[in-house]
Amino acid sequence: MAFDAEELPRDLTAFDRGVIVGGLSAQERDWLVAQRQAWASQCGGRNEDPDDLVDRHEVPSFPSHWSSFPDFPFAPSAEHASRRALTEVARNCAEDEWIPLLVASLAWGWGTRGFGPTRLSWILHGCSRWEALARPEINRRLAAAIGDLEAGGAAAAYRRLHHEEPIPGLGPAFFTKLLYFADRPRSGPARSLILDARLAARMRSIWQARAGQPYAEGAPSAAWLWRGPRWTPYRYEVYLTFMNRVADQLSETGERWTPDLVELLLFRHRPSAGVDVR
Repeated sequence: MAFDAEELPRDLTAFDRGVIVGGLSAQERDWLVAQRQAWASQCGGRNEDPDDLVDRHEVPSFPSHWSSFPDFPFAPSAEHASRRALTEVARNCAEDEWIPLLVASLAWGWGTRGFGPTRLSWILHGCSRWEALARPEINRRLAAAIGDLEAGGAAAAYRRLHHEEPIPGLGPAFFTKLLYFADRPRSGPARSLILDARLAARMRSIWQARAGQPYAEGAPSAAWLWRGPRWTPYRYEVYLTFMNRVADQLSETGERWTPDLVELLLFRHRPSAGVDVR
């Protein structure tokens, strides 16, 4: 589908609108195309369907780190967890029982860092900084947000977990992972995307590279706009809109791109010096 600036959110600032409408520079497009080719080669040498390329992204799972959580959905022998595997966890969750996906999302997101199990324990059981919600209430809030994906889209789901019905200890860097995987089994392309500190840094560089444009005059700095760790629902909607714009722009060559393939490539590699999305 061709990009239509008339369909952009009406409340965009001039700076955000200018970046989105302008899309990627030629250098940025070339860099992403090269990253796709490199990733496809690593995945077996073929530039496959974008959904297959995304599915193949995996991280170490370290089951021994998470064995104390009965909801951990992977086998003790599993050494890695792929996006395909987490999508299956989401597909197998009951409508009112989403804690297995919460556990899997944190385990997948923390990777080799040892603080993840502690953070999850705080979310499920509380700590000195906050009192945990009861398990049925955690499930209810997760189910409500996932229901928002279908009824109101990713921005509505984000808004619920960001400030309408937050879960203590669960911030955007991890609840966007959960929403992303919950959205993938649904019909059509996933509408949610992961937003964490690394991806926000990529957005910051893209916005900073355009700071000299007339539409950016008088706007806050890119560093301020993309500061975390609790990006506003508006900023998340800007992110979604831009990533969809980029996927549409890259697909103009005839090769299909999806927003989550763009997200994966930006997450995996920091561009070399001189490329705007560093």
